[in-house]
Amino acid sequence: MSEQCEMHGLVVSLDRGYPLVRTERGEERAQHAIDLVKNADIRAAVGDIVELYEEPGQDVLMITAIQPRTSILARRELVESIHDGAGKVKEQILATNFDFVVVVQSLGKRVLDVEYLERQLVLAKESDVETIVLLTKTDLAKHLNEDIAAAKAVASGSKVLCMTYTDSPDELLTHFSADHLGVLLGRSGVGKSTLVNLLVGEKKQAVGKVREKDHAGRHTTVARRLVDLPGGGAVIDTPGMRALGVLHAQLGLSRTFSEISAAAAECYYRDCTHTHEPDCAVLAAVEAGTIPLRRLESYISLATEVFD
Repeated sequence: MSEQCEMHGLVVSLDRGYPLVRTERGEERAQHAIDLVKNADIRAAVGDIVELYEEPGQDVLMITAIQPRTSILARRELVESIHDGAGKVKEQILATNFDFVVVVQSLGKRVLDVEYLERQLVLAKESDVETIVLLTKTDLAKHLNEDIAAAKAVASGSKVLCMTYTDSPDELLTHFSADHLGVLLGRSGVGKSTLVNLLVGEKKQAVGKVREKDHAGRHTTVARRLVDLPGGGAVIDTPGMRALGVLHAQLGLSRTFSEISAAAAECYYRDCTHTHEPDCAVLAAVEAGTIPLRRLESYISLATEVFD
């Protein structure tokens, strides 16, 4: 029987589901072992530490196991059946084993999308790591002070940073150290690839052209990729996602809407939906003006997905 070569590796990129793994020999392509995919329905994500083996004479490493994850960033994904077109909901893991999440929102000529920012925060805070809100293209913002205030109002204690793409990213770089890994989360065209290039100090990621009418970038990143930084640490750039569904993110919901969670503890009914029940402390807070109605509506909309 042929002898197998066993080793460990770090998944540094995923392109159409094919992992690129960093081992002591360098970066090599790998594929999932049949038992891992068919029996356990598990696939590696960027940031994973995986166990590998190499069969003599084979060109591709085989991933046989994934080591326990310290953190996970995941979203709801709707997968259509090739047989009947019906869809089923599953979890799509975007990144693992990171130390903090940078939620990126581009201002430009747009008004800050507060509802989408809340959705991003639910996913980020579900990871149970530090969350940073980064507002980019602030030099083009028409209502910068109002946008910053709106971001801080929903950031739930997270730090809010502002920058243009002509600035040095020094303040953000302070969060990286020799072993700290950050992950970027933002819509298509907000400038995550440009940000990675600024952090690295050279052009690592392709950058799309900017539309003149709204100063929005085009979608360029198609693969999740871990990029090492020259000063230490690394960052995971994720493809922009217009659809950002939430799934099983009770912790993230509670932390993002901490004022609603605190008021809900005083509701008469433990399973109160905060929509019509008598003696609802959340509705009372809305009536008193201490919780904005818009916040409650956003919470209810996200809770419908979280508890689905």
